[in-house]
Amino acid sequence: MGSVLIADLVPSLQDKYAAFDAEMKARNITYKVTCTSRSVVEQMALYVMGRLSLVEVNRFRWMAGLWLLAYNDNKKVTWTLSSKHVTNMFDKDLNNDLAHAFDIVILNGRDAVWDLKADVNANEISDYEEAGQIGEVCGLVWGGRWKNADYVHFEENV
Repeated sequence: MGSVLIADLVPSLQDKYAAFDAEMKARNITYKVTCTSRSVVEQMALYVMGRLSLVEVNRFRWMAGLWLLAYNDNKKVTWTLSSKHVTNMFDKDLNNDLAHAFDIVILNGRDAVWDLKADVNANEISDYEEAGQIGEVCGLVWGGRWKNADYVHFEENV
């Protein structure tokens, strides 16, 4: 299962994350990190979702240590195998030992809020849009600007 530890991010991204976290708190946007790094096997299990049959997808998910999906949950969740979340501690490149991305979810109390238009801090700006703006000011690339928008994703431009 993937990590949620900030220590699993490259040091330069840890610094940008600290600035992001401070500004999110200053704007009263509660969130939690849902992913920092993941293995190649886990990324592959996520990639095959919505591309292969449920039986095949669940075989990949079982090998990656992920819970098995129900039929309606077999939808595309990632568009790449070369995610900046993926680490490879077995190659000789030390830059691959830590992740270059993190994902978040906005919280309302303890509840995860996946509605991209939600405004939990009640300032008339979508919290995901506001988080994206904060991330960009902190030097992050925000996935919400991509063709296949990923509003929860932040990464370094490397």
